Amino acid sequence: MRPSPLPVIVSDTAGRAAARRLVRPGNWPPGEWHELIEGRFGQWAMAVHGDEAVSICHSPAANASAAEAGIWTREDFRGRRLAPAVVAAWSERERRRRDVLFYSTSAANHASQAVARALGLAPLGWIWKVVTTT
Repeated sequence: MRPSPLPVIVSDTAGRAAARRLVRPGNWPPGEWHELIEGRFGQWAMAVHGDEAVSICHSPAANASAAEAGIWTREDFRGRRLAPAVVAAWSERERRRRDVLFYSTSAANHASQAVARALGLAPLGWIWKVVTTT
């Protein structure tokens, strides 16, 4: 995989210190942002442009043996191969603690599927939801 076109910080001691100095993205409420950068949502990786995080991968769901990648890239930075870079950096950190890592996407999210392809991920299965009506 090609290197990231922007610097990537991770949730180690230096990365957490650097993240505290970043401008909080508008889509992250202040409390959640603090929890994220302090590692309460598991490991994370961020592509940084100036004093802003423009692409973030973190662990929104995890247990003792598995973690799922959650990815966000600011709209004006999409298509620059940042998402594969931060997912790869996240997985390097998270795989030290977890046996299984997941990258979930939907059938309609073609950009997210492109990230999975760029990382060489193999499809595992489908999640089906049962909707009941009353």
